[in-house]
Amino acid sequence: MRERRSTVQATLVLAAAFAVCLFSLTTSRAQQESSPAFVIVQRTATTGSESIQAEYATLAREILPKYGARYLARSQRNVLLEGSEPAPCCIAILQFPSMDAVRRWYDSSENQSAAKIRQSGAKFEIIAVEGLPPAQ
Repeated sequence: MRERRSTVQATLVLAAAFAVCLFSLTTSRAQQESSPAFVIVQRTATTGSESIQAEYATLAREILPKYGARYLARSQRNVLLEGSEPAPCCIAILQFPSMDAVRRWYDSSENQSAAKIRQSGAKFEIIAVEGLPPAQ
């Protein structure tokens, strides 16, 4: 009888440990997916007409919402607060729900087609930054 009780207790302990591990894995994934991601787009050189960038901006405003993204900032009037280089002429900051959403957006065929238009009139640096998880 003691052996059976011991086996049942061991089984319960293993089941509880498994449940805790599963919960931890699920929580970690959920936290990763719920952490926002940000994309910083900086125009480094203009090589064509400004109308090319206006055309791209129209396309971007149509594409971004499909990936849960929104503009947080978009400016051509930037102020350099520290450093020796001149402030970049054009910067945009985008917010996405996750880094996975950033990848899906960036790699999408519609974004790659739009990127060809963007790149035909300027050079850019595009950086994805993983956001912090929401405060608990």
